[in-house]
Amino acid sequence: MKLPRAILFDNDGVLVSSEPRHRAAWGRLLVDLGLPYFEEELASMAGRTAPKILVDLLDKYRPGWDPARHDVDALVLRKNDYYLESLRTEGLPAYPGVREGLMWLRSQKISIAVVSNAKKRELEFALSSSRLVEFFDLVISRDEAPKPKPDPAGYLYAASYFGVEPGHALVVEDTPPGIQAGLMGGIPCAAVLSSFSRETMTTPVPGRPDLQPRIIVESMPELFEWLSQLPRH
Repeated sequence: MKLPRAILFDNDGVLVSSEPRHRAAWGRLLVDLGLPYFEEELASMAGRTAPKILVDLLDKYRPGWDPARHDVDALVLRKNDYYLESLRTEGLPAYPGVREGLMWLRSQKISIAVVSNAKKRELEFALSSSRLVEFFDLVISRDEAPKPKPDPAGYLYAASYFGVEPGHALVVEDTPPGIQAGLMGGIPCAAVLSSFSRETMTTPVPGRPDLQPRIIVESMPELFEWLSQLPRH
């Protein structure tokens, strides 16, 4: 593999250690709703959209729930408010090595984007809080993407925006739905083991053992070290 012409990053769990904050926000919302909170269960849902997570939880713990009494969009907005509240009070540092790695990519004239399932206001606040927004040529939230992950639409749009063929780009993800989005779009993927096990990330697409990430790394410095050793196009 040669050095990608564009690198398309997920945000949560890839650039920033935000998943614990998300789970805490979910915990507050579930307490509000009188639903049980299990940290491992929420961790296993990382990568899904917030509405999908909430609907799945309601289906499981409140079968036959009435949509008229549970406005999913409003409840997800409340969860996002809890999350943003924690960022305002505690900040959101980037993972070690991320800033340095992004600076190196910029020096190599590689196009870089963020493609996230997060809502626009949540994603923009997180990138601002972590002081990473300055590095990106393109930021795509759930509000801009034609369809959320695991659909490949967001990643394919980003590659097209840069005028790069999917095979000459790289997706960097930490969840099976994210890896699936890249692979189903024909984009090579790098998996970061910040949220799921190596075994899970080795075969992230159900029923498709042939679809696997190009590399699996323990950390972002390891990813950037690997990239620095690839030949240029």
